[in-house]
Amino acid sequence: MDRKRSFRREFLSTLIETSRHLRHFVDQRAQAMGLTGAQLRVLARLSRREGATQAELAADMEVRPISLSSLIDKLTRQGLVERRGDARDRRINRIHLTAAGRALALKIDGFREAIAGEVLAKVDDATLRQAHDVLGLLRQRLRVPQDSGKEAAE
Repeated sequence: MDRKRSFRREFLSTLIETSRHLRHFVDQRAQAMGLTGAQLRVLARLSRREGATQAELAADMEVRPISLSSLIDKLTRQGLVERRGDARDRRINRIHLTAAGRALALKIDGFREAIAGEVLAKVDDATLRQAHDVLGLLRQRLRVPQDSGKEAAE
């Protein structure tokens, strides 16, 4: 049976597929820096949150701490990050960039600007603002716990 898909459903399907393609595109470009896209995201986030715990960094990135752990392990082996004990609680490790990691993190900002320029070259600013607003609304709606919608209806 052939059913027509609503435009809203088609939009979400396109958004999901585009997100997957964008991650693949970034992954390919990140290889030139000797990184995966996920490692690049960790370094970029860590450059803004240096000294965060693994749990804090994972929460910021919306990933599981265990998933982040293997990325941090790889970045540690590459000499880009290091774990340091917390001065007040020795059970806690804080994640810091090394000098090499800091130098690479500085390059990442330019790298991300270049990606944005390349991917969005033919999209005007007004369209981008509108798309940004829509994506912001979607992100906000999806972050709300599902039970809160029930409470509001009652």
